[in-house]
Formats: sequence, C-alpha cells, structure tokens
Amino acid sequence: MSRAASFLSHSGRALTEPSVSPDDIVGLVAPRLAEVERLFLENLASPVSIVDEIGSFVGQGGGKRVRPTLHLLAADLCGYDGAHDVLLATVLEFIHSATLIHDDVIDAAATRRGRPSVNHGWGNTITVLFGDYLYAKAMEMALRAGSLRVMDRLAWITLRMTEGEMIQTRLAGRLDLSIDEYMDLIERKTAVLFGGCCELAGILAGVDETAERALRQYGVHIGLAFQIVDDILDFTGDPVILGKPTASDLREGKATLPVLDAIQSGSANARALAASIVGSGGNGDGGAELIAVLHECGALDRAQARARFHAELAIRELDAFPDGKARRALAGVPDLLISRNR
Repeated sequence: MSRAASFLSHSGRALTEPSVSPDDIVGLVAPRLAEVERLFLENLASPVSIVDEIGSFVGQGGGKRVRPTLHLLAADLCGYDGAHDVLLATVLEFIHSATLIHDDVIDAAATRRGRPSVNHGWGNTITVLFGDYLYAKAMEMALRAGSLRVMDRLAWITLRMTEGEMIQTRLAGRLDLSIDEYMDLIERKTAVLFGGCCELAGILAGVDETAERALRQYGVHIGLAFQIVDDILDFTGDPVILGKPTASDLREGKATLPVLDAIQSGSANARALAASIVGSGGNGDGGAELIAVLHECGALDRAQARARFHAELAIRELDAFPDGKARRALAGVPDLLISRNR
C-alpha cells in the first residue's frame, strides 16, 4: 500500500493529550543534555583558527536539541547504563549541524535561526569545507563508542541524508511531484536521522531486533511529523519567530506537502500562484494569496492531519516497551512537536 493510501485509510482520531510537559521531558535528561552541550562546544573548538572561528559562531547559535533529547530518552527507555549515550547524542547533533550548514549553501540562505548563516559570513567554499569537517569530526567521535554496528548505522544514515539532498536539488522547481515521492524525500532528508537517534540507543543497550526496529520506526514517524509541521509553519508561522520569510521553501524552489496537496486536489489557483513564486526566483509576491488558497482548499488541514497520523504511529511503536517515565516522555513528544510554533 502506498504512503498516500495508508494515510487516507487512517481513522483520523486525535492523539491522546501528552501526560508530561516539555519541562518534564527535558527534566528527565537535563544533566546529560547539559553534558551534550559541553561536549558539543568542546569539540567545535580547534587550534586551527578558521575552524575555531566558525565553530565558535555555530556553537553560539543554539538550537532545540530535539535529536539529542530523543536519543537520551530512548537510552533510558532501553535501560542503558553507560556514558556513550551522551557521546552519540553529541555526534548526532554534529551530523545535524553539518546538514544545516550544507543546506544553507545549496539554498543560498542568508539567515539561520534569525542570525546570519555561516555561508553568508564566510562564503560558500569555506562553509562547505566546514560542513565536511563536522561530518568527519562526528565519525571520529563516534569511534570512541567502540562499536562497528554504531559506525555502520551512522554511515548508512549519512548516506541516505546525502541522497535526499541530491534528490531535492534535482527536483528543485518541480510542482508535479506525487505525495509519495515527496514523503520518500523527507524520509531521507529528515526522518532517517530521527530514526537513527532512537535506534542507536537500542544498539548501545543491546536490545533485540524487534525492539531496535520499533525504536527506529518511532523515530522515523516522529521525523516525518516534524518535517510536515515545518512545511505547514513555512506558510502559517510568524516570520519573526521562525527567523525566515513566509513561503521560504517555495521561494527556494521547494514544493512542500501543502502546495503539492493543493495542486493534486485540483486547485488551479494554487498551481498558478506556486508557479509564479517559483518562477520569480524568490523575488515575487503572491505568498499571502497562496496561503489563503491553501486554507480554502483544505491543504493545510490535510497536512496537519497527516502529521498527527505519523505522530500516532510513532506512539504505537512504544507498545513494545514497558511503562515508565521514559516511555511516557516519548509518548508525549509527538504532540509537543506538532503543536510547536517554530
């Protein structure tokens, strides 16, 4: 069954309200998350001045640290009792940071999280090399875990993400993608890293294959929901909070889920407005008009329903694990991610 068919067969019932707050979730891993932050900054430092200069800038940029938090919670869920969860949480944040830095070069982005992007400050050549440096640093750090399986999965994840970026570049400006093609793209670009965050915790803890798969699928569904919400916020979010203009993705030639859904539902207005924005090279108007069309034809509501569908599937994967604080925290994560405003 295709992703689209599977989605359309869903009953559409709402998620259960999370039993934990954001503070409760972060509180479970706060000491280790602080250690991740320390290790992240420590490994961004370098005796090579240009690397240290950019590393210091990147370290000051902050971030939600969603991926390290998921990894640490998954490690708790599996009963892991060691030091390598903090190490791998840091590695995962390095990989995530590298992808963002390379994305900004590809997209010619001038800002990231409301600040100048690295490529804006140091130029594309140095920025690409710094992104490569972060990938290499991540793998160097991961070796300390002493696990060939960990290295194998990290290599696989990085390859899939790179494939996703290449596919997206090839598809730039295309408004004729199917929903299934788009879902495959965001699974590669975004969801595989979320899946890896959780799966790697299971590998550290030595869980069985069934539990590993459940962890991976939990993360993948979280990642799909997370990206779909990003797609929605690109049209509905506050540009000041997001740190980027409305409809930024479309202006960069990326047709995301709400636009593809509207076009495939038969909205001629959506197609014409989207084509105008893409054709303008990011300089045209029409964003506000397109948003109104996306609301009117129900594309934004359907995208939100799809995000909740994947959030629910993520929660179901936790049935493989015993109840406890970590499981309840992970069960609360999906609603918090899909109700965010940035």
